[in-house]
Amino acid sequence: MFDIQKAKQDNNFRELKHSSISSKFLNLNGKRLLNLGSNDYLGIASNRALRDEFLQICLDSEWYFGSGASRLVYTSSDEFERLESWFENKFKKSALIFNSGYCANLSCISALNSDDTLFIADKLIHASMIDALKLSNANFKRYAHNDNEALESLVKQNYDKFKRIIILSEAIFSMDGDRADIEFMLSLKRRYDNIMLYIDEAHSFFALNELGICGDMSCDIDFILVTLSKAVGSSGAVLLGSKEYKDIFINSARSLIYSTSIPPINVAWSNFILAQDHSKRRENLVNLINYLNLNSTHICPFVVGENAKALELSKALNELGYFVPAIRPPTVPSGKARLRISLRADLQDSDLMSLKRLLDEN
Repeated sequence: MFDIQKAKQDNNFRELKHSSISSKFLNLNGKRLLNLGSNDYLGIASNRALRDEFLQICLDSEWYFGSGASRLVYTSSDEFERLESWFENKFKKSALIFNSGYCANLSCISALNSDDTLFIADKLIHASMIDALKLSNANFKRYAHNDNEALESLVKQNYDKFKRIIILSEAIFSMDGDRADIEFMLSLKRRYDNIMLYIDEAHSFFALNELGICGDMSCDIDFILVTLSKAVGSSGAVLLGSKEYKDIFINSARSLIYSTSIPPINVAWSNFILAQDHSKRRENLVNLINYLNLNSTHICPFVVGENAKALELSKALNELGYFVPAIRPPTVPSGKARLRISLRADLQDSDLMSLKRLLDEN
């Protein structure tokens, strides 16, 4: 059972935040803060103009706030097929909608498990992927983050012991904001005929480019997971793979089978957003990344080490008008507590001046 007292002693106790959002700002404890803790990387989820335009379209459409059933019972709107078709046309893979990235990873990785399958996972993959491995009693090994030599060593040691090896990785990692070396993973796949790749694009899809990091390589990647709840500013997730594996997931992915599907109005919102050109937003996001100069992506960690120091800096930024959450173990390794700065395309350089100045002093 979780030890509350120990968590408090270690500055690692968490409480829900009671806040409200207004565009790029967060109202927290009576204070208006610039929101740098969101995964709304393009500023779409809280864009009032886009919302109002979509709601006008809704008045003449058959989209509702409840779907009524699991998709195996029935599909409540053509918007589901429209969304899956968008992904199939773009990625040249079969697409299957899930309620969330967590649900998709948990049930699809579990569905892929068998006695003759080995999963090899980067140590910093999403908790949903780790949970899937543990809950399904899968054979798995983990390698040091982004360590190509360690990854290849595990492949060499195990490729003749298992019928299938599935490498699990994120494309852009959620807490470090760095990129996986997918080209290297593809080179392993070319050299070992029993390798498959499962890449989680949760934090990369639609942010810096429309199709994320895997877009140009999608034909060679076996499974791609994208979420619609981050850069797209919607909800849900899509698993991309072959037609055969889509059929397997429809028949064995438990979160799909036993969950009422997401509401059609949310799926319609995703279709509405995906149909538009967001290149200007992405250009501005790149400019902000270059201005802050902490990382090469929109996820900018500022590692301080100790939990107390991370909390102290987060509070100092709060006083300057910024909401920047302190990230502590077990989300990140012990001794690597940090601020996680999420840049968003609806900001300007001037919004970040005080933040940059404080970080430069620490």
